[in-house]
Amino acid sequence: MKKKKYLITIGVIIIVFIIASLLLGGQTDQLETSQVKLGSIKKTVEETGTVFSKRVNTFYSDMSQRVQTLNVSVGDRVKKGDIILIYENNYDLEIERANKQIEAIIASYNESIKGADFQEISNLKLNISTIETNLTYARSNLEKIETLFENNAVSQVEYDEAKNKVTVLENQLQEANNNYSLSTQGVSSNVKKQYEAQIDEVVIQKQILEKNMEQSSIRAEFDGVITELNVHQGSMTQAGVPVVEIQDDSNLGIYVEVLAEDAMEIIKGMDFNIVDDDQVVKKLLISRVYPKAQSKLSDLGVEQKRIRIEADLDDTNYKLGSEVDIEIVLQEKNDVLLVDKDAVYEKENKKYVTLIKGNNETEIEIRTGLEDDINVEVLSGLKENDIVLIV
Repeated sequence: MKKKKYLITIGVIIIVFIIASLLLGGQTDQLETSQVKLGSIKKTVEETGTVFSKRVNTFYSDMSQRVQTLNVSVGDRVKKGDIILIYENNYDLEIERANKQIEAIIASYNESIKGADFQEISNLKLNISTIETNLTYARSNLEKIETLFENNAVSQVEYDEAKNKVTVLENQLQEANNNYSLSTQGVSSNVKKQYEAQIDEVVIQKQILEKNMEQSSIRAEFDGVITELNVHQGSMTQAGVPVVEIQDDSNLGIYVEVLAEDAMEIIKGMDFNIVDDDQVVKKLLISRVYPKAQSKLSDLGVEQKRIRIEADLDDTNYKLGSEVDIEIVLQEKNDVLLVDKDAVYEKENKKYVTLIKGNNETEIEIRTGLEDDINVEVLSGLKENDIVLIV
């Protein structure tokens, strides 16, 4: 009987030993660890970017006008110079009346002028006035193009074309003035003054009418697409309300609005990457950083100071107004020692990890550098292939 009890006791001890071993072994197996390795890490700012056009024309009406003709709808493509719409007007009749007045002046003075062809003189004078008007517009347009060119918004070809147009008109004006001087050499000074005064008055009236007629229609200033239209044929415009908007969808950029404190480290030329599922799908560079922060409301209704950052986009597959995930790379390092972020903990403003060697666990103080969502750069305290505990 005693022998039987002895065997039972030994069996119980063995079972307890096995259970304890399994429990201890299970705990060891449950420990999560990570290996220190070499790799790349970067410090980034991540935001949602919006695709926009760098060339936008928004036309307003400064008064209530009726739309006589509307040639487009939203989404239509237009070419430079295309007429978008025409307001109701009678300027063509007023211009015709001015032409009749000029004919009357010619008839009145035709007998007074000897040795000169009054019709020719009149045409020369009208030609000079027309060239002067065109030259003024061309110079003004060149100033606009030059500003856009300096900001990479127009091509070299468009800039050279605008400069060449000014030069051509200047040469035409010089030639027209020379022809006028030759044609009026035989005209007395008094008759010439009367002629010029009356012709100049009618020409000014006609130029005003032509300018008004030009403003009574809207023309596309570049190739693009109609993105906004707030009128229809026969309707009245409202002062201060956009009538039509044209955007150049071949001249694109992407902008993000980052928190002012994050923008302090951002400068022109930094990497500006389009990402998808944490993978870089297109690399761009920051082209401009706005100098002034603007107040914006967050999705939670919190007012924040944000600064606009832009990058040029040379890919027309992206649609106007579409959103993409953006990362701005503030700093990047390659071939540096990395440890899992979840292995690092802090005590008294110092960083630590738990180093595992065999069955031993040792708390090690480390110095760190850059951090991302996964890893931390190790400056000292660990070496490659060290095993650390995930805490």
